[in-house]
Parts: sequence; C-alpha cells; structure tokens
Amino acid sequence: MANNVLARQAGDDYQAKFFWLHASRLNIPHTCVKQVAWEMNGTFGFDDVVVYYDPASKDPSGGDVIQECYQVKFHVDHKRGFSWEALMEPEFIGNKTESILQRLYKNYENDPENFKNKRYILVNSWGLDRNNQLTILLGNNGGIRLNVLFTGGENSVNGKIRKAWKDHIGITSDDILRQVLSTLRIKHSSDDESRLKENLNNHLLISGLQTIPANQRSSKYNDLIQKLHAAGQNIFTKDELIEICKQENLYVGIQESEHVFFRAGVRSFYRGAENLHNEVDGIACLLHCFSGRFILDEYSEMDFINSEIDRLSNLIISAKSPVLLNLDTHLSIAMLLGRNLNPKYGGLDITIVQKTLNGNLMWKPQLENKEIYPSPFWNIEINNGDEKGSDMVLSLSITHDIRADVSDFAISNLTGIKINVEAVITTGVGASSLKDATHTVLALEELIADIRLLKRKHGITGKVHLFMSGPNALAFFLGQRISPLGAVRLYEYDFEQQRSLGYHAILDL
Repeated sequence: MANNVLARQAGDDYQAKFFWLHASRLNIPHTCVKQVAWEMNGTFGFDDVVVYYDPASKDPSGGDVIQECYQVKFHVDHKRGFSWEALMEPEFIGNKTESILQRLYKNYENDPENFKNKRYILVNSWGLDRNNQLTILLGNNGGIRLNVLFTGGENSVNGKIRKAWKDHIGITSDDILRQVLSTLRIKHSSDDESRLKENLNNHLLISGLQTIPANQRSSKYNDLIQKLHAAGQNIFTKDELIEICKQENLYVGIQESEHVFFRAGVRSFYRGAENLHNEVDGIACLLHCFSGRFILDEYSEMDFINSEIDRLSNLIISAKSPVLLNLDTHLSIAMLLGRNLNPKYGGLDITIVQKTLNGNLMWKPQLENKEIYPSPFWNIEINNGDEKGSDMVLSLSITHDIRADVSDFAISNLTGIKINVEAVITTGVGASSLKDATHTVLALEELIADIRLLKRKHGITGKVHLFMSGPNALAFFLGQRISPLGAVRLYEYDFEQQRSLGYHAILDL
C-alpha cells in the first residue's frame, strides 16, 4: 500500500510539473497559446492537461492545431512497453473499462467536425516493446505512420492490426480508422522527473517566472495548481496566470537579455523538443522524415530535407544578430546544417544549446583562450587495407569507443578501402571528453589538418567514409569545416536496432 501511495504522489508531482511546462508558454512569444487547463472535462481520457491555441498552431506536418489534449502517465518502473495490442488494453493505462483507442474514438464521436484540428497525446514514461510491429508503425513525431499501416492486404501483418483495431472500437470503415488515428500522438519514454524539472526551469526562466532551485525537492508550483483546482479554477489565460503568480511571488519578469538572440532550431527527434516550434524564431522540423535513425523512403532523395535546411540557414544568415541554436536532431542533420553555415559567411555568431548529463550548456567557441587546451587532441592509428583502393574510413571515438564496430562493418560491407584511420580523443572516451565548444573546435581543426595530410600521403582520391560518436555540437562544427576533406559519406548507428543492427549510410556531403 505504501508503495502505491508513493507511486501516486510521484505521478501527481510529474503531472503538475508538466502542467506548468505548458502554462509557462502563455507568457512566451511565438507560442500562440491562448489558454491552458488542468483536469479538463470533455476530452474523455486525455484531460490531464489541455492546451488551446489561437491562432491555430502548426504541427510538424503542416496541419492546423487548435487544441492539444494530454494524458500524462509517470511510472516508477518499466515493466510494460507500448505495443499495438496495448492500445486495446484498458489496464495498460490503469483503467478498468476503456482503452486508449476507445477513448480516442469517443472524442471523435463527440466532435467529428473539429477532431482533425486537435491532437490527443499520450505522455508516458514506459517505452516501446522493441519486438512489436508498433516500432515500425510509429513515426518520430509520435504519430501512427498511416501510409505504412494501410499497406498490405487483410492477411498481412498490418491488415490484421487494422482489423483488430476496427473491431475493438466497433467500426468497419478504413477511412474512419484513418481519421481517428490521425490525431493520436504517443510520446513514449518521456523525460524522468529531473529532466522534466530542467526543461520546466528553462521555460519558467524565459516566461519571467521563478525557477525551481536545484536544492529543493518540492516546489510551490505543485501545490498551487492543486489548490487552484480544489477552489474551482482549472483553466487559465495569460493575464489570469500572471496575476496569480504575482500574488504568490512567483513572477520575476522577463529579462531583456532573453530577447537578444535569434532563436533557431532543427528537430528530427521529438523527445525533449516537443514545443521547440513554439519557442524559436525559425525551425526546420523534420520529424515526419525519419523513423528512428532512418530516413523514410519518401524523403530518401533528400530534396525536402535539403530545402528545409537551406531555408533555416538563410533565416540565420539574414538575422544579423547572435543566434541561439537548438540541435534536437540526428548527427547527420547537425552536420548538414553546419556545412550550410560555413564560417565563410562573415559575422555569424552562433551559440549551440548542447544537452549534457549536467543539463543544457551554452556552447560558443572562444578561440582567444586556446592556449589553455593542450594538444595533441587525438591519438591516431592507421590500418592499411586494399592497396588498389581509393577510399578511406575515418572513425572518431569521443563519447564511445567505436573502433571495433567500425572495423567490423567496414570489412563486411565496404570495398576499395585503402586505409582505416582511427582517431580517439586524448582526454579519454566518455560523455565529458569534450570540455566545451572551444575544445571541440580546436580538436576538429587539428583533425582536419591531420586527415588532409594522410589523404595526400596515401593517395586517397575517393570518399571519406565517416563514423563518429559525439555530441551534436561536434557534428555541427565539423560540418562547418568539412569541405577540405572532399567527398564524405556519413554513417549512423542503429541504436534502436530497427533494421540494420549496426551502421548505415545516411548522408553524402
């Protein structure tokens, strides 16, 4: 019984922080948030937090969104994972009578006219069942990949799932099933309490509200929303919320320095960047272009991705002000953006929001301090291969030692490799191997010079096959400096083990 009480308290605290995460957006420019509600009636199981937009917000696929309805579930364990079957199980969401799909369909029946302009979002700390077909059906934006679900006949895997879901909610029409599923978003493996608190503090700071000190286990915010709800107030406008926070000494005002930066972002991962499109001045949103680490077939030609990166790059270059850049994306996309923002475009002043184990850090190179970073920065080993080859393999081990995995992959999958160059950061492989942006840029400049010498020495005239383990800031800064290496093919590792169980080529530069 005591454990159940503690779990319930943890869940309530998590939901309260999640509410304030969205409530703070009322006072953040560009968000279009008009009202935020707590425990709202009328949204049938997606009522923990409701966000109203006016004018309508745009979702990653370009649709108008007037309302986001959240169900928030925080678990103290990982005993279950999302599967396509779990969407039909009431007990999966702690209910006795209604499943996720039944609640979703009830919302469809209640307001079919406006249903397509709402999003019904599950925020759940449980992850995906990696052995289930849902891993194929779920896109990076949390939505069901309808073009995949509706392929195959009735006896195919997807056909059986379609039939099971239709039978479960009592319909026969594929068109209605498509409409119902189009608004569902599954945000599995949601942030733990400490990461949610960090994200909340960032929002509180930008919105002019008092942040929660790191040495406090509880906060006034959690208790406040509970008391407001008990008093019959559970939906708030900006003015109402600011007035309440002033009365509670939680409003400190927006610092002018918060408006100095042109805020930009690129997003192909959803987790931790759910509201990025409402918090920046310019964004390239590529969520719908990826499934896990893989570019979807319909975007494999890169035309759309390149056009979006070009568009964001032009916005950044034309901003003529310091840039705060969020890279919630794949290493390949960070590198592509870096290449587009080559330092040759004079006057670029870019600070990267680098996510680390110690929270978000502002990474901006300060090269006037380079004497405090002793070189050499890399231990480099060269392994000879095909004497008649013209390509080279280059592996960069920074956060993880990838030499053995890369070597195995190259032997099994690549031909014409004349040399395999293994570069390991001298500060020791690990999450803190790169101290800051200055350390990163100095290490990359040394690396580029070394690799150019090796290419000339060994007569490498073909591609550089690049493998790397490191932070996104490293990929961005490398992209800015990569042109002297000539043709480069970048590989990423299939951490989720969706397809290749190893490396796959993702980008040619």
